[in-house]
Amino acid sequence: MKRFSSLWISLLLFVLPILVGLSLNQLTGSLLAQHLLHKKRSEIEAAMNDRQLALERSMGDQMAHFAFDCGERDMILLRDPKHYSRYIRLQGVKLASGKGCSSLGPDLPLFDADNLPDPGLDTTGLTATEQDFNTEQELVIFSKHQGHLAYWVLSNSWSHTILEKPCLDCFYLELIPLVPGLSRQELFPRGDKRIKEEADSLSLSFTPISSQLQQTLWAGRALQKYAQNKARRDTFWIGGALGLLLLVGYWLHRNYRRSLKGLIYRGLARQEFVPFYQAVVDSRTRAVVGFEALLRWERENAFTPPGAFIAYAEEQGLILPMTEQLLEKIIADLPHLAPQQWVSVNLVAAHLEHPHLRSQLQRHDWPSPTRLTFELTEREPILDIQAAISEITLLQEKGYHFKLDDFGTGYGGFAYLQRLGIRQFKIDKMFIDTIGTDDPKRNLLEAIIAFGLKSSMEMIAEGVETQEQVDYLAHRGVYLIQGYLFARPMPLRDLLPWLQAQTAAPHSAG
Repeated sequence: MKRFSSLWISLLLFVLPILVGLSLNQLTGSLLAQHLLHKKRSEIEAAMNDRQLALERSMGDQMAHFAFDCGERDMILLRDPKHYSRYIRLQGVKLASGKGCSSLGPDLPLFDADNLPDPGLDTTGLTATEQDFNTEQELVIFSKHQGHLAYWVLSNSWSHTILEKPCLDCFYLELIPLVPGLSRQELFPRGDKRIKEEADSLSLSFTPISSQLQQTLWAGRALQKYAQNKARRDTFWIGGALGLLLLVGYWLHRNYRRSLKGLIYRGLARQEFVPFYQAVVDSRTRAVVGFEALLRWERENAFTPPGAFIAYAEEQGLILPMTEQLLEKIIADLPHLAPQQWVSVNLVAAHLEHPHLRSQLQRHDWPSPTRLTFELTEREPILDIQAAISEITLLQEKGYHFKLDDFGTGYGGFAYLQRLGIRQFKIDKMFIDTIGTDDPKRNLLEAIIAFGLKSSMEMIAEGVETQEQVDYLAHRGVYLIQGYLFARPMPLRDLLPWLQAQTAAPHSAG
């Protein structure tokens, strides 16, 4: 069922951006049409500026070298390829005498030269070819010099090429002259005029800096349709890409949550870390004097072995919130235990190098100082020993007791007992296992016990599994026993019935 759900979630994440995009297609299509209209205006302005630069170069060079006699020199200038561009269709010269020539050879009656400004004035201006047979007029740039006239007929093809992209019949352009000699009512249309007449057409008016023409650009239904289709196509591509990113993100997050670190974070959020209590028994009376609270991870009605996550949690700094969660539950469990029984909680160095433990206990108004004790492992070194001394001293003043766990297996050992003011320690199972064997570490066990007795320290033997070990330890003055011989770690719901059974038969082993 979970796999089926994950597949459905994956499918939804993939198609969701596409569905959202399609639902907004009308809006995005309209916005895209507006964008394309403004983009087309920029293209036209850029082309007009490019045309103006090309004209200025050609006109300046030719006007400086024309002989104005339509002789060899003039014809070479008119037909020189460097003076042609996609903006100039043809060019020519009209002499003061009335004769003329063009790049095609003979003079061409393309416009009415008599309506131009006074022939005696040197000037540059704009006019248009004659309007014949309802065809498009072409703009003409002219320049007068000492009664002679040079002219350049501008090609319309560049404007049609621009207007045909990105789709046919998408744009219509009107040009209105802003110069003397041409009526402001005169239009120079480019494209299909029916676009302007459409009810829902868009328009944009502008006048390029380098131009003497006011221009109005129109866009109609063809552009709207193109924009809608493009928006739809883009929705599939972009939405598919976003959906793929969401899908990858979902599976990365899912794998992260299923990874150990992600599972631990989720376990903390779900309060999955619980205490298991292992009894500490006085071998002389078989009475339960206290418990060590061991961290267990209960998830999906099963328990994860501590060896599978404790070391990793310590490396990642997650042991602090896990221990905090554990201590909260221990404080809540204490009233269910006998008043004379204590519970010992394991700490790491970071608990004492910073005020984590003190702050938590203070929030609970310093709960049960005679029943709540703490075990500090020496398998990891205390880096800030002065901070640890200050924290332990403050907590001891509040009545809390500390034990040194895993004594003799790691860092500090005897120095910790002396500098931290700890009066109890636990003998590690590694040494207990040497009892009844020829293991050389048994000599260390003897030395540890001798040190504890001489120093009047309370000692607890961990990992005791046989009566032989109990007898051996009792013969040497170690009576507090923790191990499977008496009890395994168990949750409170199992511990309470076990304690009742122990009370009824105090001398029976678990």
